[in-house]
Amino acid sequence: MPQLEHAEKRQRSRSAAMSGQLDERQALAAVILWKSGHFDTFDIAAVLDCGEDAVCRTLQAARHLERGRG
Repeated sequence: MPQLEHAEKRQRSRSAAMSGQLDERQALAAVILWKSGHFDTFDIAAVLDCGEDAVCRTLQAARHLERGRG
């Protein structure tokens, strides 16, 4: 049941309120780790010691900029 344990950890790491923003170095690291294809947002948040929602928002902003809509 390793998948269930992983899901339980993920659920415990979420909070109702949004976590803070990433600084520039964290944001760059998040994008690099994500683009490597080896990490999911949960793992990136754990490595950067931030909220998973902040990682998701950063990746969404990066996609937005990449498409030329920024």
